[in-house]
Amino acid sequence: MARVIIVGAGIAGLSAAIHASSYGHHVVLLEKSSRIGGRGTSQNVDGFSLHYGPHLLDKKGPFYQLCHKLSRTKLSLKPLRLDKIEAAGHGLIRPTGNIKQAAENLRALRTQDAANPYFQATNFLTNWGGKDNQKRIKSLRKGKLCISNEGWIGLVGRLGAALDEIGVLIETKCEVATINENKICLTDGREVECDAVILACGVNMAKQLLETVDEDLARRKFANLSKITASFIEAGIASKPMAGKHAIVDSGNKMAVFDNIAIQPRLGASGSHISAIAVGGLNGADKVYQSAKQRSAKLADFLDKHISGWQDNIVTDLRQSSIIVSYQGSVDGSIFAKNNILLAGQWVSSDYVLSDAAADTGKSAAKRVTDLHPTK
Repeated sequence: MARVIIVGAGIAGLSAAIHASSYGHHVVLLEKSSRIGGRGTSQNVDGFSLHYGPHLLDKKGPFYQLCHKLSRTKLSLKPLRLDKIEAAGHGLIRPTGNIKQAAENLRALRTQDAANPYFQATNFLTNWGGKDNQKRIKSLRKGKLCISNEGWIGLVGRLGAALDEIGVLIETKCEVATINENKICLTDGREVECDAVILACGVNMAKQLLETVDEDLARRKFANLSKITASFIEAGIASKPMAGKHAIVDSGNKMAVFDNIAIQPRLGASGSHISAIAVGGLNGADKVYQSAKQRSAKLADFLDKHISGWQDNIVTDLRQSSIIVSYQGSVDGSIFAKNNILLAGQWVSSDYVLSDAAADTGKSAAKRVTDLHPTK
């Protein structure tokens, strides 16, 4: 049995803790903020549970499988439907009453025709401008990309409850300063001995901590990793401006809007829960916005154009100009294995993306700990 310290209690850290515990290790989970879950949280106002941007759950992915395995209560999921997703300027992906067009569009999705606007729309929905992932594209086409009635915070709550049940210590408001051989040094002066560390925190914090172990290696390995940020608008609306559509996607400008209640009616009996996102465009070759604030304003313009009148019926809203949604590039999760340090997060190499990458790399890191420190 190894003493395992996990830094970060987002999806990657929670996944790592659950799997490391299942392998028989003694696990302590440290989180810098006052709550667990990372982006997986919400604000409940006037009957609407507003999130930090859109969250789509892949029923074939590792995160769903983990939640499903741990839960006694069955998850209630409703999928995005292709006959209710509109590619802006082109129409519905699967238009009713036009069999020929629907067949052509589905053919473009199956062959992944990069020049086709309908494939571009679905591709954007599945990766938010990050790494293409055929598994997730197929899930959308097959009706497996879903909205949960619990929201992201409910799914994270299931993982937290499972860890509480098995007795894993989760300490919040706890910040790590350095990693020194077999010790974690905290900013409050405490030192915690361990046999292995899993860094499941953000990229900046992971790089900073790894530089205290091997500065040159950390800088080289993180050099080609860059963040993809987005602006979002979440709004509870008294009307139904999307008229039953699940999503409207402008892949050219990397924007999309969902009506979560249209997709998952159990989220509300009336009105709409609008979740809109605008991705990237702040740096590199695709720079189109001078600032995140300007990107937010353009997202509001997109909503005004495609779901006119939405601002006149807002009950409550939540907006953020910049939040990390994905990454360009990745880091191998075992590059510091010789130091008994493993990495987990959606920025770590995986066959999956987004939340599934986080859950998958958490599991992989826990397995690697077991390879380094076999349990009896």
